[in-house]
Amino acid sequence: MTGKTPVFINIRLDHADGRATIVLDRPGRINAYTAEMYREIRSAVRIADADPKTAVIVFRAEGDVFGAGGDLEEMLSFLDSGDPELIYQYQDDLPFAAVRACRKPTLAAVRGTCVGGGFGLATACDLVVAEAGTRIGIPEARVGLIDGLAIAALYGHVPLQALRYLLFTGALIDASEAMRLGMVFDCVPPERFERRVGEIAAELAASSPDAVAEYKRILRTYDRPDHVTDLMAMLTRNPETADRLRSFFDRPRGNR
Repeated sequence: MTGKTPVFINIRLDHADGRATIVLDRPGRINAYTAEMYREIRSAVRIADADPKTAVIVFRAEGDVFGAGGDLEEMLSFLDSGDPELIYQYQDDLPFAAVRACRKPTLAAVRGTCVGGGFGLATACDLVVAEAGTRIGIPEARVGLIDGLAIAALYGHVPLQALRYLLFTGALIDASEAMRLGMVFDCVPPERFERRVGEIAAELAASSPDAVAEYKRILRTYDRPDHVTDLMAMLTRNPETADRLRSFFDRPRGNR
């Protein structure tokens, strides 16, 4: 590593054998992403991308939830403040553009639950490997929100009927079904998960870094812009959205 790695609160940045591993670790909050956590992910990505000794970046989570989405308690506090600028500051902290713009290949090692911001982070990565049994989805519509990144990431890459179903219903699907639809590169049983993640990371690291970076640059020219700004506008302009968020947040966790 060059320079000094900052001390993170919600994540860890580990380095070994040319691999930078960003571990999502917010104990007790099932990896619900706060603005601070998003900001830390963005910073860790940039640090790893700038490190000449890093050949591949792997995202993984401590525990059984890769990502439960944005922290609703924090989001509601932003809305209740009456200051729309707070919501747009939240947008400014999002790491997805930094992940997509990264020159190094990125791999999401997903297990447990991957929804909301966790789904956004996974789809921003170049490849996703999921443990069998992982639940993946875009549940925002259930609380009156939209996912501005999912449409841009998935449109044209998965069957349109399937995308409509996931977006309109908010249903969660199994990792094996996500692989069939092209949302996941590989789905492996728990006993093979760690080994498979290591194998793919090693394969990515073995390629020419300049060639990979150039491929990534070319592929980005085909990217569609995301619509995260639309989500922020929806939050600040539609009182019903805040009411739906509050109702969802007040439910017992098992009924969400």
